[in-house]
Amino acid sequence: MRKAFLVLLLALALPAAATMGNGTTTRQAELRSTPFADGKTLKTLPANAKVDVLKRVGGWYQVKTAEGSEGWVRMWLLRFSSPPGGAAAFKQNVAVLGSGRSGSTYTTATTGVRGLSEEELQNAKPNPAAVLALDPMAVTPDDARKFAKKGALKADPALLKDTGAKP
Repeated sequence: MRKAFLVLLLALALPAAATMGNGTTTRQAELRSTPFADGKTLKTLPANAKVDVLKRVGGWYQVKTAEGSEGWVRMWLLRFSSPPGGAAAFKQNVAVLGSGRSGSTYTTATTGVRGLSEEELQNAKPNPAAVLALDPMAVTPDDARKFAKKGALKADPALLKDTGAKP
Protein backbone atom coordinates (compact mmCIF):
# COMPACT_ATOMS: atom_id res chain seq x y z
CA MET A 1 0.00 0.00 0.00
CA ARG A 2 2.82 2.38 0.90
CA LYS A 3 4.56 1.72 -2.45
CA ALA A 4 1.34 2.41 -4.37
CA PHE A 5 0.93 5.71 -2.51
CA LEU A 6 4.53 6.74 -3.29
CA VAL A 7 4.10 5.85 -6.98
CA LEU A 8 0.88 7.89 -7.12
CA LEU A 9 2.53 10.84 -5.38
CA LEU A 10 5.49 10.69 -7.77
CA ALA A 11 3.17 10.52 -10.79
CA LEU A 12 1.36 13.63 -9.61
CA ALA A 13 4.61 15.50 -8.97
CA LEU A 14 6.26 14.76 -12.34
CA PRO A 15 4.12 17.10 -14.49
CA ALA A 16 4.90 19.95 -12.09
CA ALA A 17 8.62 19.12 -12.15
CA ALA A 18 8.84 19.10 -15.94
CA THR A 19 9.16 22.14 -18.14
CA MET A 20 5.86 23.98 -17.90
CA GLY A 21 5.81 24.80 -21.59
CA ASN A 22 6.85 27.23 -24.26
CA GLY A 23 5.97 30.87 -23.90
CA THR A 24 6.25 34.22 -25.58
CA THR A 25 6.72 37.61 -23.97
CA THR A 26 3.66 39.79 -24.49
CA ARG A 27 5.78 42.96 -24.44
CA GLN A 28 9.33 43.98 -23.56
CA ALA A 29 10.28 42.18 -20.34
CA GLU A 30 13.21 42.34 -17.96
CA LEU A 31 14.95 39.02 -17.34
CA ARG A 32 15.96 39.14 -13.68
CA SER A 33 18.41 37.11 -11.61
CA THR A 34 15.84 36.41 -8.88
CA PRO A 35 12.03 36.31 -8.73
CA PHE A 36 11.85 39.74 -7.11
CA ALA A 37 11.28 43.25 -8.45
CA ASP A 38 14.64 44.35 -7.04
CA GLY A 39 16.50 41.40 -8.61
CA LYS A 40 19.39 42.30 -10.90
CA THR A 41 18.27 42.81 -14.51
CA LEU A 42 20.27 40.37 -16.62
CA LYS A 43 18.91 41.56 -19.96
CA THR A 44 15.79 42.95 -21.56
CA LEU A 45 13.77 40.57 -23.68
CA PRO A 46 11.93 42.08 -26.63
CA ALA A 47 8.20 41.65 -27.18
CA ASN A 48 7.36 38.26 -28.72
CA ALA A 49 10.59 36.64 -27.48
CA LYS A 50 10.23 32.86 -27.32
CA VAL A 51 11.17 31.21 -24.02
CA ASP A 52 10.95 27.83 -22.31
CA VAL A 53 9.09 28.20 -19.02
CA LEU A 54 10.83 26.14 -16.34
CA LYS A 55 8.91 26.85 -13.14
CA ARG A 56 6.85 29.36 -11.20
CA VAL A 57 7.52 31.09 -7.89
CA GLY A 58 4.93 33.58 -6.70
CA GLY A 59 4.14 35.98 -9.52
CA TRP A 60 7.26 35.04 -11.50
CA TYR A 61 8.25 32.40 -14.06
CA GLN A 62 11.77 31.07 -14.44
CA VAL A 63 12.54 30.97 -18.16
CA LYS A 64 15.28 29.95 -20.56
CA THR A 65 15.74 31.99 -23.73
CA ALA A 66 16.59 30.63 -27.17
CA GLU A 67 20.17 31.87 -26.61
CA GLY A 68 20.41 29.87 -23.36
CA SER A 69 20.05 32.71 -20.84
CA GLU A 70 18.08 31.79 -17.72
CA GLY A 71 16.28 34.14 -15.40
CA TRP A 72 12.94 35.29 -14.03
CA VAL A 73 10.13 37.16 -15.81
CA ARG A 74 6.95 38.56 -14.30
CA MET A 75 4.10 36.14 -14.85
CA TRP A 76 1.80 38.67 -16.54
CA LEU A 77 4.37 39.31 -19.27
CA LEU A 78 4.18 35.74 -20.65
CA ARG A 79 1.71 33.93 -22.86
CA PHE A 80 1.93 30.15 -23.11
CA SER A 81 2.05 28.97 -26.72
CA SER A 82 2.56 25.21 -26.49
CA PRO A 83 1.96 23.52 -23.16
CA PRO A 84 3.62 20.12 -22.70
CA GLY A 85 1.27 17.21 -23.38
CA GLY A 86 -1.50 19.41 -24.78
CA ALA A 87 -4.23 21.41 -23.08
CA ALA A 88 -5.25 18.68 -20.63
CA ALA A 89 -1.73 18.36 -19.23
CA PHE A 90 -1.39 22.13 -19.10
CA LYS A 91 -4.61 22.50 -17.11
CA GLN A 92 -3.38 19.78 -14.74
CA ASN A 93 -0.08 21.64 -14.27
CA VAL A 94 -1.95 24.87 -13.63
CA ALA A 95 -4.11 23.13 -11.03
CA VAL A 96 -1.09 21.53 -9.36
CA LEU A 97 0.88 24.78 -9.29
CA GLY A 98 -2.06 27.08 -8.55
CA SER A 99 -0.82 29.58 -11.14
CA GLY A 100 -3.97 31.62 -11.52
CA ARG A 101 -6.63 31.78 -14.22
CA SER A 102 -6.13 30.27 -17.64
CA GLY A 103 -8.05 30.85 -20.86
CA SER A 104 -7.97 29.26 -24.27
CA THR A 105 -4.79 31.19 -25.14
CA TYR A 106 -3.00 29.71 -22.11
CA THR A 107 -2.40 33.18 -20.75
CA THR A 108 -2.02 33.16 -17.01
CA ALA A 109 -2.88 36.25 -15.02
CA THR A 110 -3.17 37.23 -11.41
CA THR A 111 -4.85 40.06 -9.62
CA GLY A 112 -4.41 41.60 -6.24
CA VAL A 113 -1.52 40.34 -4.16
CA ARG A 114 -1.58 36.67 -5.17
CA GLY A 115 1.93 35.30 -5.21
CA LEU A 116 3.35 37.61 -2.54
CA SER A 117 4.36 36.29 0.86
CA GLU A 118 3.28 37.95 4.09
CA GLU A 119 6.89 39.06 4.65
CA GLU A 120 7.07 40.67 1.17
CA LEU A 121 3.84 42.56 1.86
CA GLN A 122 5.09 43.78 5.24
CA ASN A 123 8.40 44.96 3.74
CA ALA A 124 6.83 46.59 0.65
CA LYS A 125 7.93 50.13 -0.09
CA PRO A 126 6.50 52.70 -2.52
CA ASN A 127 8.23 52.90 -5.87
CA PRO A 128 7.34 56.23 -7.54
CA ALA A 129 9.69 55.51 -10.45
CA ALA A 130 7.75 52.33 -11.28
CA VAL A 131 4.50 54.29 -11.25
CA LEU A 132 5.98 56.89 -13.61
CA ALA A 133 7.14 54.09 -15.89
CA LEU A 134 3.47 53.23 -16.45
CA ASP A 135 2.75 56.60 -18.10
CA PRO A 136 3.78 55.46 -21.61
CA MET A 137 1.22 52.65 -21.33
CA ALA A 138 -1.67 55.03 -20.58
CA VAL A 139 -4.60 55.08 -22.97
CA THR A 140 -6.04 58.39 -24.12
CA PRO A 141 -9.77 58.98 -23.63
CA ASP A 142 -10.15 59.10 -27.42
CA ASP A 143 -8.47 55.68 -27.81
CA ALA A 144 -10.72 54.28 -25.07
CA ARG A 145 -13.83 55.58 -26.86
CA LYS A 146 -12.68 54.02 -30.16
CA PHE A 147 -12.05 50.70 -28.43
CA ALA A 148 -15.46 50.78 -26.75
CA LYS A 149 -17.20 51.65 -30.01
CA LYS A 150 -15.41 48.86 -31.88
CA GLY A 151 -16.51 46.37 -29.21
CA ALA A 152 -20.08 47.74 -29.11
CA LEU A 153 -19.62 48.63 -25.44
CA LYS A 154 -22.02 51.03 -23.76
CA ALA A 155 -21.18 53.51 -21.01
CA ASP A 156 -22.88 53.17 -17.62
CA PRO A 157 -24.42 56.64 -17.01
CA ALA A 158 -24.22 56.18 -13.22
CA LEU A 159 -20.47 55.59 -13.39
CA LEU A 160 -19.93 58.46 -15.77
CA LYS A 161 -21.81 60.79 -13.43
CA ASP A 162 -19.59 59.79 -10.50
CA THR A 163 -16.35 60.30 -12.43
CA GLY A 164 -17.30 63.33 -14.46
CA ALA A 165 -16.16 61.54 -17.64
CA LYS A 166 -17.89 62.07 -20.96
CA PRO A 167 -19.31 59.16 -22.99
